[in-house]
Amino acid sequence: MKKQSGFTLIELIMVIVILGILAAIAVPQFVDLSDTAQASQCKSNQSSVEAAVSIIYAQNAAAGSASFPTALADSMFRNNSVPTCPSGGNISYSSTDGAASCPNSLAAHSRF
Repeated sequence: MKKQSGFTLIELIMVIVILGILAAIAVPQFVDLSDTAQASQCKSNQSSVEAAVSIIYAQNAAAGSASFPTALADSMFRNNSVPTCPSGGNISYSSTDGAASCPNSLAAHSRF
C-alpha cells in the first residue's frame, strides 16, 4: 500500500488555535473603525458647511455687504439638506466667523 500523507490532528488544532488568536486581535480593531468613520464623516460635513458659508460670504462681499449668513438654509447645499453628524445631532454654525462644529463630544470629532 501507498503511504498516505496529510495533516495530523495536532497540526489542524494548532492552525485553528492560531486563527482564533488572530481573529481575537483583529476583530476589536475593525469594531473601532465605525467610530473613526463617523468622526471622519462629521469632519467632512463640517467642511461642507464651512465651504457653503464661504461661498455665501464671497457672494455677499461681491454685492458690497461682506457678512456670513445668519443661519444655515437647506438651499445652500447641493442635496437641499443641511449636513448632520452621523452619530446624531445637527452641526452647529457660528455666524460671526463661519466656523462649524460637531455636536458630539467625542475627541475624534474635533475639527483640527
